[in-house]
Amino acid sequence: MAKEKTAARLKLGDRVLILRSTGLRGRIVEVRGPLGPGGASIYRVRVGRKPKPIFIEVREDQLEAIPAEV
Repeated sequence: MAKEKTAARLKLGDRVLILRSTGLRGRIVEVRGPLGPGGASIYRVRVGRKPKPIFIEVREDQLEAIPAEV
């Protein structure tokens, strides 16, 4: 049985909430590709902290998109 590739549901620049964290929110700055276990997509997320932002690499299933404000 052949594996089907699924299109990434998140894209560069999307604002996201990191699940199972203390409410960390950030923006996707890099789509790393299917590097996770079982081909899971990995994203690099910039979390704006002062004085310097932090960068976290997270699996797609650990992110939730934040709807754009109107």
